[in-house]
Amino acid sequence: MVIWPAIIKHADDAELVYVSNQSEWDDDADLHHASYDESDVLIDSSGRTFSLTQLPDQSVTPEPKAVSKSLHDILGLIKAHAAVKGSCCVAKLYAPSITDALKIVESLDQS
Repeated sequence: MVIWPAIIKHADDAELVYVSNQSEWDDDADLHHASYDESDVLIDSSGRTFSLTQLPDQSVTPEPKAVSKSLHDILGLIKAHAAVKGSCCVAKLYAPSITDALKIVESLDQS
């Protein structure tokens, strides 16, 4: 079970996709009907990673993986994302929790 919010990390791409909740995942066909690479992952608010497995009906469901990401790892991904977005002071980005870190992605996407 995914603990929302979450981000999607595409293989070989620093940009991240913020997904606020299950409803957004269900309602946005670009999220759950996309063609994902087997290296693409969804990372939830607890740091758990999920592979994005395509089902026979062409929908995509997150499948839990044994790997989790630490807050440090996630902040590294977010710093790379912020740099691609052209944000300044990327090195200073900090969050006290994974949930707060994921909300940085949301705020970067809104600016």
